[in-house]
Amino acid sequence: MNDKPILLLLEENELNISSLYSLYARKIPHKGAFWEQLSNEEISHASSLGNGSALIDPAHSIIENKFSRGVVRYVMDFVLEEIRRAEKDDITHFDALQTALRVERSILEKKCFDMLMPANTTIKELFQQMNAETEQHIEMLTKEMEKCDI
Repeated sequence: MNDKPILLLLEENELNISSLYSLYARKIPHKGAFWEQLSNEEISHASSLGNGSALIDPAHSIIENKFSRGVVRYVMDFVLEEIRRAEKDDITHFDALQTALRVERSILEKKCFDMLMPANTTIKELFQQMNAETEQHIEMLTKEMEKCDI
């Protein structure tokens, strides 16, 4: 992880989040369409990051600081742990929503897209778009959570 450019780590993390949501779709079939939609949007985020790294040298796309890799590692480790947990345990829709909200909020609350300083306008615009889409995911998840009977 320490030798990969952060832009590639972010792409990998989006794919991990997509895998988590796809796993939820399989384990919670009555809400499969909801989770697959979110999963597909995360694939779109990964694709956007991949396209951004194809346009420029990913190693020079983000100005790193002492926190950048730690933030990416924190989110990535959490997502991978939740994938392992969901693979082995039963999971309710409500639990999945809570986890997804934690993932999506961690990206915002940790200011991941604000703290990672893009080195050019293409990456800056991409981060702004992804931040807006993350906010939409939080809104979708919150509305879905309000529908749950707990």
